[in-house]
Amino acid sequence: MLSVRSPLHPRTGSRRLRRRARRALVGAVTLVLAAAPLCAGAQADERQDAVDDQAAAQRKQAELAASLEGVSAELGQAYIELQNAEASLATAQSELDDAETVLAQKDREQQTAANRLAVAESELAALQEESEQTQTTVDENTSSVADLVVATYQGDSAVTSWTYVLSSDSVEQLTDRASTMEIATGVQESVLSAAEEERAQAANREARQDATTERVGTLKAEADAAKEAAQTARDAAQTKRDEVATLKSEKETAAANLEKQKSGLEAQQAQAAADEEAAAAKIAELDAANQAAAGYTGSSSGASASSSLGSGAIGHPIAGPLIVASPFGYRIHPITGQSRLHAGVDLVASSGTPQYAGVAGTVTHNINSSCGNGVFINGGVINGQSVVLAYCHLSAISVPNGATVTRGQTIGLTGMTGGATGPHVHFEVIINGTEIDPMTLPGF
Repeated sequence: MLSVRSPLHPRTGSRRLRRRARRALVGAVTLVLAAAPLCAGAQADERQDAVDDQAAAQRKQAELAASLEGVSAELGQAYIELQNAEASLATAQSELDDAETVLAQKDREQQTAANRLAVAESELAALQEESEQTQTTVDENTSSVADLVVATYQGDSAVTSWTYVLSSDSVEQLTDRASTMEIATGVQESVLSAAEEERAQAANREARQDATTERVGTLKAEADAAKEAAQTARDAAQTKRDEVATLKSEKETAAANLEKQKSGLEAQQAQAAADEEAAAAKIAELDAANQAAAGYTGSSSGASASSSLGSGAIGHPIAGPLIVASPFGYRIHPITGQSRLHAGVDLVASSGTPQYAGVAGTVTHNINSSCGNGVFINGGVINGQSVVLAYCHLSAISVPNGATVTRGQTIGLTGMTGGATGPHVHFEVIINGTEIDPMTLPGF
């Protein structure tokens, strides 16, 4: 009689699921050992150790695959950031070059203004000295003319100029003295006028030079300010360039560390794969030895393996103990990261392990990106209930689409096609159109 329990609620049944799985596993192992005692004593323990090692290696591979995927994503982002940093560095270097060009130009302009100011100040100093000398000469000439006039007017007798003229002895002498007096007065006026004009010209030259010096000084101040601004801009560009260069170096270091981490994960992944292969080889070796000891000769792809596939109405998908890698129920999907119903059970098995029909029925291929290489087996009505079995992620399908299989017949080989992170058995039981937990079935 096919007995089916209701699917467990994902929030309340997880602990019961694990307890039932453990009880079912113990029962299944007991039935297998009773029906086909191929492993006994120390060999059975050794085989179980190998199975445990294989399962651990597969879990390790799945963990490493997830870690490697994350590191690869981080590494891709790191290289994008490194490219951005390199582009920013090129821009910053160009801006620094431009700023240094401007600074050099402003430095030349400042030097030119400084040279012009020095020339103007030198010319002003020369004009001031010349003006002082002119003033001294004018003062000396004025004093000499005054002395001459006084001497002419007064003579050695210290008489006034008019006395000197009027004391003439004759009209001719009077005329000569008056003419001399007139000449002296003209000379005095001419010398004084020339001196005044020279003073005015010197003052005008000095005023113009003052204006020139002031104008050049203003240009020099502007050139100083422009150079200071250019220096500030250049320093800012240098700081930015240094910051971007530091950022680029940090991104290079981060990328190198991620590359190193990736290489380490890949090495671990390769080691885990080698460990799995070694465990699978050990299992095969022990199974072959046990089968030989029991007189078991094996079977072809269509031969029956029902004696080691449980005693229930629905047989196990693989021979030997059933080790649950991921139970039936809601879980976080290992690839998408989303919570969704896991409508079957994942069992530990190495790549290439044969999988068997749990019931007799008709095969329909189910090949897609999620299930990979999969098959449905329509078992028809068993004990009054519709039974359909589903298998996914097969590396190869051994039966054609539409074929009829018997219970225990090989239907494919274990793999990791479709949405899988490692080789395993994905087995679903659909009763009356509803997926149930296979591990709750009698004989599991």
